[in-house]
Amino acid sequence: MQIYVFLGAPGAGKGTAAARIANDADIHHVSTGAMLRDAVKNGTPAGLSAKKYMDKGTLVPDQVLVDMLGELLSTSKKDATIILDGFPRNENQALQLDELAAKHGATVKAAIDIEAPNELLISRLGGRQVCPSCGMGYHVTNMPPKREGVCDKCGTALITRNDDKPETIKKRLEVYAEQTAPLIGLYKKAGKLRTVNGADEADKVAKKIAAIIKG
Repeated sequence: MQIYVFLGAPGAGKGTAAARIANDADIHHVSTGAMLRDAVKNGTPAGLSAKKYMDKGTLVPDQVLVDMLGELLSTSKKDATIILDGFPRNENQALQLDELAAKHGATVKAAIDIEAPNELLISRLGGRQVCPSCGMGYHVTNMPPKREGVCDKCGTALITRNDDKPETIKKRLEVYAEQTAPLIGLYKKAGKLRTVNGADEADKVAKKIAAIIKG
């Protein structure tokens, strides 16, 4: 089992690239949000634990996320290729991921950092829309749906997430720089860091990352 960690600030295009790669190959795209929703929906032990925090509007603790990922790895095929989008978010989670991978016979093959300047990130986040049903992402100018405000894939009305509103974008970038960006140094030291220019067009970014995964 091979695991690829996607790094990059909010708006860098992690989810978009992961979704495109997963559609074109036998790759499992795991976003933290989708993993949480699935675990809660399926009533797994970790999902039930996470629901208690989500219902209160508080952050789900690291250990619950790790337990949830452990549930996922335990049911994955031994030859699976998994993209982690949104996990790990800090050094503690990265160390726990290594332990979890070893436990399930998996290997963290690489961390792929999608780089983009802050001004571009802010522009992307300000126009981003998402499908609350299937999770597909869009942008009002860069990647609009075929029908305005409606998901191409499932027909659900698109929404703007609260954390993509102007008043929260700056804070999200600050949190990333403080908590998640240090992972770049961690994976570089381990010889597992790969960097991709996230300012390129989405298809180009996805193709570059797919080439890294294919080796």
